[in-house]
Amino acid sequence: MAASLQSTIAKLKHKDIRQRRRAVRVLFDSDIHESVEAFSKLLKDNDIWFRNKAIEAYRRWAPKHAPHLLMELAEGKEIDGHKCVSSVLENIQDLKLAEQLARLLLSSEDLIVKRKASVYLIENRLSKSEEEESFLISKDPTIRTATLAVSEDVLDLQNALIDSHPEIRKQAGLRMLEMDLSEEEKNQLNIAISNDAALWKLAVPKAMIEGNENLISLVRDCTNTQRRFFVTSMREHIVEADDQRITTLLDGDCTSVVSRWLVGRNDSKSDTLREALLFDERVDSIDKSRMLERILHRQNEELVQELAQKVLDQSSDEVVLSAARNLSTASDEPSL
Repeated sequence: MAASLQSTIAKLKHKDIRQRRRAVRVLFDSDIHESVEAFSKLLKDNDIWFRNKAIEAYRRWAPKHAPHLLMELAEGKEIDGHKCVSSVLENIQDLKLAEQLARLLLSSEDLIVKRKASVYLIENRLSKSEEEESFLISKDPTIRTATLAVSEDVLDLQNALIDSHPEIRKQAGLRMLEMDLSEEEKNQLNIAISNDAALWKLAVPKAMIEGNENLISLVRDCTNTQRRFFVTSMREHIVEADDQRITTLLDGDCTSVVSRWLVGRNDSKSDTLREALLFDERVDSIDKSRMLERILHRQNEELVQELAQKVLDQSSDEVVLSAARNLSTASDEPSL
């Protein structure tokens, strides 16, 4: 270590407060991590400025260069020291030491510190069984949420599905959606999803990705707002009209969301599907008329005119016929 650096570090003990302050500033400005141990005595300085700078030095340099120094802060009673350690747990490469520190911080009087220590142990799968039980009934929803995120206990997750806190319910539902459940467990989850809008929103994208039969149960009896969300999710995940998920929805009589998904699609596969839906008795009049209205911009295409004429020839529904007439006559109007 250079003599000038040693001299600066030594000034942390200087009787002249101005010399000590200047030394602190130089060490921080030059990012001298070798000085971190010299800051230990400042942790008990009468001047709060020096105490705070010592904690800042520990936070900045100790995790990488002197992690053992953090034990002193964790074992101490100073809340600021606890906050320092809790904020750097993820940066400590010695996992065994980090685990020891986190466990010490569980007894801190600061709620944020306890939360960070708990979540560290939970997310790194380091918590003991008795700790997990404690975390699961914690008054801190963040700790409970983190516990549920890694839980393998279906019963605990099912109980959490009816918790009063929405984030707890969401995490329980999300975790169960990731698990291989029995039919009875799936049914209980589906009931919870149908009664909880937040859970429903979580379940839709996952079911869309997996393309399973849950798509049908999710879209049945949903509100208009939920239906719009569902169609948006379809557009994000489904590219082609012959996608198996489209077939699944049609087989489940979910024609309304499929017809809405078709809006703005002009490729040949979509045209084929649109025509099929226009003559599908399961599709209601409003959805059929909307499908025709949404292709008005293509009124001069031969394929579109043939479709309009086919509807005029075969349909007896006045709402649908009106939309078909508008489409048929639109091609006769002079373009501006």
